[in-house]
Amino acid sequence: MFRVRILAILVMLGLVLTALPALAKEHKEKKEKAVPDVTGVWKGTSDTVAMGKLGHADAVHSPQFLHADWTLTIDKQEGRAFYGTKASARAKETVVGVIDGAAKLYMADDDGVYIGKLTGKNTMIITYVEGTKESKVASITHYRREAADQKKEESKK
Repeated sequence: MFRVRILAILVMLGLVLTALPALAKEHKEKKEKAVPDVTGVWKGTSDTVAMGKLGHADAVHSPQFLHADWTLTIDKQEGRAFYGTKASARAKETVVGVIDGAAKLYMADDDGVYIGKLTGKNTMIITYVEGTKESKVASITHYRREAADQKKEESKK
C-alpha cells in the first residue's frame, strides 16, 4: 500500500514537471502578445500651469495657466520600448519611453518626465512634469490616436 502511494506521488510529480515548461512557454507567449502597440499619431490639448523660460510658449515670470494642442507621434516600438516626437505649434522634441504590463507609460524628453496610462486602444492620458532653475511645468493631456492609425491597429488583429 505504501509503495502504491509513493508510486502515485512520483507519477503525479513527473506529470507536473513535464507540463511546467509548456505552461511557462504559453504564459510567456500570452505576456508578449499583451504588449499594446502605441505607434501612430496621437493628438490632444493640455491643461498646464507653468512659469519661466518655456520651449513651447512665451516665457512667464509667475505661474500661468496655459493650454496647447499637442501631437505625439510614436515612430517605432520594439517590445515595451518606443520612441518618437512630441510637437506643439512652436517646437518639437524627441521622446523615448516604455510601457509596463499595466498599460502605464513612462517617457522622457530633453528636460522633463511623462507618466501616463492607456485608457483604451486609442486613448491615453499623460502627465508631464518639468522642474529646473529656468522653468517649472506641470501638465496633463488626454490623447486620442488619429483615425488612420486606429484603422491600422484594428487591421493587425
